[in-house]
Amino acid sequence: MLLSRTASDVYWFGRHLERAESIARVVDQHTSMLVDLPVDIEADWSVLLGVTGATDSFAERYDTHDEGRIIAFTLADISNPSSLVRTISAARENLRVTRQLLPRSAWETLNRVHHEVVEQATLCGDRAVRRVTLHNVIDRLRQLGGLLDAAMARDDTWRLCQLGRHLERADLTARVLDVRAATLLAAGSREDVPPADRSPYEDVRWLGVLRALEAHHMYMRSTTGGVEPTSVQRFLIDDASCPRSIAHCVATMSDLLGALPDRPPTAAALDRLVDAVRPDGSADATPVERGAVVAPTLHRRLERTQRALIVTHAAIEAAYLTGDAHPAGTLRADVSSPMPAQRQRVPAT
Repeated sequence: MLLSRTASDVYWFGRHLERAESIARVVDQHTSMLVDLPVDIEADWSVLLGVTGATDSFAERYDTHDEGRIIAFTLADISNPSSLVRTISAARENLRVTRQLLPRSAWETLNRVHHEVVEQATLCGDRAVRRVTLHNVIDRLRQLGGLLDAAMARDDTWRLCQLGRHLERADLTARVLDVRAATLLAAGSREDVPPADRSPYEDVRWLGVLRALEAHHMYMRSTTGGVEPTSVQRFLIDDASCPRSIAHCVATMSDLLGALPDRPPTAAALDRLVDAVRPDGSADATPVERGAVVAPTLHRRLERTQRALIVTHAAIEAAYLTGDAHPAGTLRADVSSPMPAQRQRVPAT
């Protein structure tokens, strides 16, 4: 097993790598969705803050939620721990100190991404520049993910990296569903919008949820119908054949933890996570329909999952990364919380 400091950097490299690609994809998808909506429909840019848990920190600095400020804060602001620039910089630092464990070309690829993001992020107020920049980031981070899959031995280094990636992926899926899908379900019951006018716009936004999680193609192959809220939710939460689903991420994490040295806290946390992802009786008994009635049910399930993910992270941290766990009761565990950050190292003396 790796030394705890090295293990921490490998694990957080996986988390930061997954987070960077997710931020880029969510922002790109939200920008693209405007093309499919009528010009008189306003885009709610504040959902980007909700997904990254940056609503409170943004509100401390700005009074208005306009596109320019939110894009700059989400992509380029180095004072925002969840910004794309900060996330890629953190991944680069993790990789720098573990270069001997990872393929050399991984460092070269991530360096190119880092330099491009630093140069272009402040220019992304322009939508055309934003689209090109984010597409390049997504493509290169996918390339890096493929490289790690193809060129790494299936040892503890690989397992910790993948563990970080899949925990981060499950967290992001829960955040997107809670912020985007729950809002759509609540809005679906508005009486001031006729169903004939409401449905096409809802479908576009549900497609946006799938595309934000890179699950649109997989979803369309899995169903003979169109984009329907019930099946979208089930697909993204429960369908283990979808690599972006919470169920798939939890199953993968279980396999990875099973191959690492046994630690009782991680086993207990994983059991709690599996139970949290499983739908409760009320969820099974209530048809998932458009409307505000089901939005709280979805939120409760996702919040339960989110809490279990944070407890699982704390158990992993205690068992393999630091040996010093946070008391579970002190952890904020709702989707509005800021995205978790790696602990700062104590400078060597």
